[in-house]
Amino acid sequence: MAPPARSYPLHGLKLPITVLFIFFLSFLPSKSGGSVMVESTREGLEESKMVIGSKPPACVNKCKSCRPCMATLVVPNHQKRKKGFKVSSRGDDDTYYLLSWKCKCGNKLFQP
Repeated sequence: MAPPARSYPLHGLKLPITVLFIFFLSFLPSKSGGSVMVESTREGLEESKMVIGSKPPACVNKCKSCRPCMATLVVPNHQKRKKGFKVSSRGDDDTYYLLSWKCKCGNKLFQP
């Protein structure tokens, strides 16, 4: 004689529970999708903070053993013009200078 069949009260609910579980999992954001969303938000914030010009370099360990090593803007020396020799077609406009960032410690300048 065969043993009596066991009765499982949740046997009829397996399929609906599985379907609901899959349904709810489909609405949860994946880790990579969430990080992409956060990354795009960060990029938007960085773009809004950007201004015209360059940013100072990180001068950590750029001045050898000299301390404090700080970023500074450097204006290059102007080449003296000879009389009668025109350097540029812009005329005598000396307001245009090329600026560059250097690392400065004391009175010495170092390349960043």
